[in-house]
Amino acid sequence: MLKEKKKEFMGTFATAKRMFGKVLECDGGRIYTFLKLIHSIMDSLVPLVYTIFPGLIINDLAVLEVSRSLIIHTVILIVTPLLHTLAGELLNYLQFPLEKSIDLQIECDFEEYILKMDYEQREDPDIEDLKNRAVDVLHSQIGVVDTLCGLVGAFAALLSVVSIISYLNPLIVVLNIIIVAINATLTKRRNKKQYEMNKPMMARFRKEYAVEYNLHSMDFAKDIRIFGFGHFLLERFLETIKVRNDEIKKIHTLIRKFSILQSGTNIINEGLMYAFIIFEVIYRGLSVGSMTIFLSAARQFSSTLSQFTNIYVGFAGNVYKYDEYNKFMTMPQTQYGSGILHPRIGKNSTIEFRDVSFKYPHSDRYILEHFNLEIKLGEKLCIVGENGVGKTTFVKLLTRLYAPSEGEILLDGVNIKEYDYNKYLSVFTAVFQDSKDFALSVGENIALTDNYDEGKLDEVCKSSGFDSLVKKLTKRYKTQVGKGIDPEGINLSGGELQRMTISRAAYHGGDIYLLDEPTAALDPTAEYEIYSTFNEMTDGKCAVFITHRLAAVQLADKVAVFADGHVAEYGTHSELYEMGGIYRDMFDKQAEFYREV
Repeated sequence: MLKEKKKEFMGTFATAKRMFGKVLECDGGRIYTFLKLIHSIMDSLVPLVYTIFPGLIINDLAVLEVSRSLIIHTVILIVTPLLHTLAGELLNYLQFPLEKSIDLQIECDFEEYILKMDYEQREDPDIEDLKNRAVDVLHSQIGVVDTLCGLVGAFAALLSVVSIISYLNPLIVVLNIIIVAINATLTKRRNKKQYEMNKPMMARFRKEYAVEYNLHSMDFAKDIRIFGFGHFLLERFLETIKVRNDEIKKIHTLIRKFSILQSGTNIINEGLMYAFIIFEVIYRGLSVGSMTIFLSAARQFSSTLSQFTNIYVGFAGNVYKYDEYNKFMTMPQTQYGSGILHPRIGKNSTIEFRDVSFKYPHSDRYILEHFNLEIKLGEKLCIVGENGVGKTTFVKLLTRLYAPSEGEILLDGVNIKEYDYNKYLSVFTAVFQDSKDFALSVGENIALTDNYDEGKLDEVCKSSGFDSLVKKLTKRYKTQVGKGIDPEGINLSGGELQRMTISRAAYHGGDIYLLDEPTAALDPTAEYEIYSTFNEMTDGKCAVFITHRLAAVQLADKVAVFADGHVAEYGTHSELYEMGGIYRDMFDKQAEFYREV
């Protein structure tokens, strides 16, 4: 038992040291800590004045005359609150900007860390839950300084009060220590059980938020009304709320149970303390003033000791959260941390998937299996296949959003993980089917910076056909995307959004254009126009078109047909059509559909 307590204490100490160190590393962290320490000690010791001086004044009044000591004691008692307030306000004035600066530095480090997380980690729901729990701790890190300084201040107050009580009888100290220890144990058990009950609620919160988002978001408003299933969503939302409320009710029941137990121990403590002091006054001749001092000191000792243990137990109870925060912040960042080479793309460069197999984390099913494909970076490749055959997974592997489970991907014979991650990504520019708009202006959405070249914007928007919308906007590129942010802004349709993301890809450029279902929201005529534009835009460069609609195949040099996790057919449009396999069947079915129309 003692070993477990020691291990637990050392674990708590180690966590406190790590969190405290993070604050000290921030600019202004050491000054803030010093000011906070002075503030905590002052707040802990000032109550001693209210403990001692009322009793001294009562003893001074026993002689029934205005003595010098009576005046001094009274002045000190009156002036102390003013001096305490002034000193506290001065310290708050000095602490506040430092606190906000440190908090901002910690938050910036957290957000920057998320930006560098491996993409596969961001798609993992368990890691997402861990991230959400880390967010709960994020803004309380600076509170670790408050906690440790509070412990120092409470300890200083304890030493002062113990010296007063011990003069009367050390048994009062022992009694208070026993009662506070019992309450601290109860609090610790309550905190642990409460944490264990709270932890699984994070997944429920995620589900609740998802359903609530479905109810509130304009993205789903039309479907809800046309199909009339709003009440179904509402019922589902209410179900999740009821489950959450039942769990919260259990937590509140737990808290009440422990509160009642702690109230019982406090009553025992108060009763024994009053009985002892009354005995001292009646049978041992203790003066009324001294009785007041000892009674106040005993109460302050109990209160301060409870504060001291509660601060420690409260922090120890949050060690689980702090440890999860540290667990989240120390996950390996394999992509950004690997590779130092700079890719050099030439007209004869190639990217080769060599015997690549891949399955997503927590899954036993291979999406790609013993997959082989060579992309010549002077050609245009069109990748076709039914939904779910691994086309998008192929893009994720190509761009190092995921790493192969087996096999390797080579750029000019070198494994792509040997290249600097940012330098490797700069080779690509992309348009995805699910590309999103950002809460920025139109120009910033395309250039992804506020320092953009309007002439270049005009050029790329014209090439994508997005200029027809820009010309109608009073503020042109300064127009906010999202009316929810700015009533004078604009909400983009699916086709407009895709034209804007096409403009984004053209603005940034790259050696390899990745076009993953880029025209899914466009009609056939617009689709053909866009692909023709892509053809001009990528002249002399590599382009990889990924689609299950075959409008782009005749613009490509080669076509790869994906099926069953590998390349089933490969060649030119004419070669594959003449082959009479999967490709020809897909092409004829789509052509027949358009002829019937």
